[in-house]
Amino acid sequence: MSGKEIPLGGGAMNDGVVRVGDTVRRPPLYATQLMRDVLVRLEQAGFAAAPRWLGVDERGRDVLTWIDGDAFGERERGGLHPYLDETQPRTLFSDEQVAASMRLLRSYHDALADGELVCHGDFGPWNLIWRDGLPVAIIDFDDVHHGDRGHDVAYALRMFVSFGLVDAAPEEVARRAQAAVAAYGSSFDVPAILAREYDLAEYRCRANGWHRQLAVLPRERAWLGAHAGLLL
Repeated sequence: MSGKEIPLGGGAMNDGVVRVGDTVRRPPLYATQLMRDVLVRLEQAGFAAAPRWLGVDERGRDVLTWIDGDAFGERERGGLHPYLDETQPRTLFSDEQVAASMRLLRSYHDALADGELVCHGDFGPWNLIWRDGLPVAIIDFDDVHHGDRGHDVAYALRMFVSFGLVDAAPEEVARRAQAAVAAYGSSFDVPAILAREYDLAEYRCRANGWHRQLAVLPRERAWLGAHAGLLL
């Protein structure tokens, strides 16, 4: 191997992930065969908005192509929902940014339409590459899993729109959610997929000890309980 190794951000979850030239090297603990299979399928489908899997290096690390652009770092995550850090202002995304993110998610799903759908599993703003304020690519496929489109859509709505965690009228939050679903381009029972997402989120939080996120789940659920009708 040649080239300088540059550690990449993202905190403890990305320990050992480095950039080498135009590639990213990821330790084996982050890799699954499903992740590799998905990246290969995306390449075969001509989906350019994701890294290419290039194999493994002499140290057994997965080698992916590097994608130029901006990414949210660990310190910035405190201002993203539901990663609440009361010392930081909330990060709010414009309608254009949310719509572009949802269209990107749709294009990812469509690229896998020739076989069983594999959800990204962590489609939040921190796992997108941004240029000029808009998302252009998806990264970090560590949490891919088999599921339906509604799993990723509900997760994305929770992360990009947020329910019960922003200082906005319920009608405005619902409008943003409806616009996001319209940008994705399919119909969903939004209250149902959000309720399922909250149950899954609670499971993930308890399994991983994510107490900060777990503490805000009741606020999200309460908003949905009070305003689900606005989302229909």
